[in-house]
Amino acid sequence: MNRHYFHQDHKELVEDAAGLAEEVTSDFFKLGPSHWRRARYDILTLEALAREEISPHAHALVAKYQGQPHDRSLPSASFDFYRVCLQDHNILKALRSRGDLALFPLLLYIVTHELVHIVRFSQFLALFEASPGQKLAEEQRVHRLTQRILEPFNYLDMPPVIRYYEHHWQGGWQ
Repeated sequence: MNRHYFHQDHKELVEDAAGLAEEVTSDFFKLGPSHWRRARYDILTLEALAREEISPHAHALVAKYQGQPHDRSLPSASFDFYRVCLQDHNILKALRSRGDLALFPLLLYIVTHELVHIVRFSQFLALFEASPGQKLAEEQRVHRLTQRILEPFNYLDMPPVIRYYEHHWQGGWQ
């Protein structure tokens, strides 16, 4: 598979988008600073992903792992750890195919969307392991929430990104 990876300037935009995404997601759900210590996550780009974390179609996916502090062996010390797996090749392909999309607002949407998933999983509002029908309904719910969270950011060229995802959902895209 021919893969295109983010360059350093893309990765800097990922960091900026992730910082803003965490802030607006926290504000929307009224999360305190301790929430992200309980719902631990990391964001990786394509070059750092394991084979099973790579998708031929998605812009990102959330992987869930069990973490364990190095100095604790009791099962009660384990915690859920989420990994946002950015799919550089699919994101860059979307940018090439749609001249109205810009990288920063697209990354902001993608990361916010994945953080909404993590919040919902960590608050037991959604199941990580669910049936295909439940996953589809949850995906639609998360897209609606993401759009509500990002409504105030129209000045960041968000409308083309919102239209892009609405178009895919109307066509049954997942």
